[in-house]
Amino acid sequence: MSDTSPRQPRPWFREPFMWLVVGIPLLTVVAGLTTVMIAARHSDPVVSDEFRKEGLAIQHDPARDLAAARIGARAEATITANQITVAVTLAVGEPPGALVAVLSHATRAEFDRLVVLDRSADGHYQATFESLEAGRWYVELSPRDRSWRLRGDFTGLPSHLVLIPGSIR
Repeated sequence: MSDTSPRQPRPWFREPFMWLVVGIPLLTVVAGLTTVMIAARHSDPVVSDEFRKEGLAIQHDPARDLAAARIGARAEATITANQITVAVTLAVGEPPGALVAVLSHATRAEFDRLVVLDRSADGHYQATFESLEAGRWYVELSPRDRSWRLRGDFTGLPSHLVLIPGSIR
């Protein structure tokens, strides 16, 4: 005699087709969330100079460099591991009450510093900050209103450098 009793259905989690229907969308969600996490942790730094995008080209805007040349701006800076002292001369106009120095590491954006330099009684500008890492550094000096700027670079500390408008280098 043969057994003619109906066969018991398998539980849902033992069906291969069910894993195909549920598994692909589930893996897609996991891959999407992983992509978002990677993008958030490893984002590219923002371009810190005066650039604008025109069509598919990126153009440098020299307006602040030209403004510094028009007023005859020049500065001498002494930079140590944790201090900057600047003497500014202007051919036209009065020196500003404070300056902003952007110290940018050539290869490591996380080391960059934004420092406000206050004017002392002797006319020099000075500020202290956390110790700088070794390497090549770029310096941008401007008043708080960012109407003009002086630029330079250095490697090694202490450094003494002359900052002039970038467009006349």
